[in-house]
Amino acid sequence: MRKEVTLQLITIGVVVITIASSYVLLPKTYVQVSIGRLALSVPIPYGILGVTLTAIAIAIELLPLSITEYRLWKVNNDILMDMPAVIRVLRDGLSSGQPLSGIAETLARAGKGRLGRIIAESIRKESMGITTMKEDLTSVSKELGNNYLAMLAVILDTAVKSGAKLQETLDTAYKSFEDLVSYYLERANQVKPYLALIYVVMVIYIVLAGIIIYLMMPSISRITITTSTGTITAPTIPIVDTQLFSSIIVMSGVIQSIIAGVIVGRIVYGRPIVGLLHASILIITLTLINYIMYLTIYLSII
Repeated sequence: MRKEVTLQLITIGVVVITIASSYVLLPKTYVQVSIGRLALSVPIPYGILGVTLTAIAIAIELLPLSITEYRLWKVNNDILMDMPAVIRVLRDGLSSGQPLSGIAETLARAGKGRLGRIIAESIRKESMGITTMKEDLTSVSKELGNNYLAMLAVILDTAVKSGAKLQETLDTAYKSFEDLVSYYLERANQVKPYLALIYVVMVIYIVLAGIIIYLMMPSISRITITTSTGTITAPTIPIVDTQLFSSIIVMSGVIQSIIAGVIVGRIVYGRPIVGLLHASILIITLTLINYIMYLTIYLSII
């Protein structure tokens, strides 16, 4: 857990340094923001190339933390998915009078996934007198942050010590974890379409914003209004600062991607920080789409 906290602090520090560097190195323009009677001049980094590189840098800096958290989630998810099958093997083995060492061989031979290997290793350690199965499973659960594994350690210890109630205890555990796994699988299937929807909505947002900034607004700024009499003052349309608007769109895309990623992480994975992986993908995708639109629509380079 200390490594996880350290990685989080390092990631936050690097991202803050990247944002601060963009304000130092890139040219800035000031935008007036009014909040009630309070008017503030907010500095905005200026230049689409610099802002694009900053956004991609932030996305890349989030990847080590998000990938690490995703891998940890994947391990814990695999353990949860394996629990019903492993408990059934343990139930059948212990009910038939099979020793724990024999059950460990069965788990290894049957290939019952990550959880099977963890329990087999715990049984071997107990047979060698290194530690008890309960203590080893509890230790692994703390290392992974997996409460279900800690529950399983208590259940197995209780079942082994219960003697006559062993079958009943493991049957109850098997049914409980089977229902839990079914619930998680059903929820995951229901959430997947909404996960794809977030990507679609964000891409549509950037595309529409790009069309307005790079195609429509420059055309509007070139409109000239003439009058038949010299006594009427013709309204003037200011030149649109495309670089400024583009920079704002990129920064808003980064903020929205991070918020969307955290929401996805909370709903889909149960941990907001895991969703930063989706945030990184969104940031890179949206930023590149915006930059390509700038080159094709506004500059007509590609």
